[in-house]
Amino acid sequence: MPALDSNSRFKPGHPVMYRISVEGRLSPSLSERLAEMRIELAEARDDECSPVTTLMGPLADQAQLAGVLSALFERRLPILSVEALSEASTVSNEIQ
Repeated sequence: MPALDSNSRFKPGHPVMYRISVEGRLSPSLSERLAEMRIELAEARDDECSPVTTLMGPLADQAQLAGVLSALFERRLPILSVEALSEASTVSNEIQ
């Protein structure tokens, strides 16, 4: 197993704030199934584009991230991006 990079901005055992974008519509009522992430739908700008749903919130670890991604895959939503923004404690006020 490779050693952890001491210069990494993420520390093991600390939640990380993620932003995940998927193609298609996802109901905000599914937030509970998706680790309580905030769900926002951006409507398509024209007839050629599909709407994009963005999920944002803290995830405890890589296992929880994998669970959210698996739930999105089960709903057959193409994942457009996954961004680790920072440790959740440093941006907790942003999502309130």
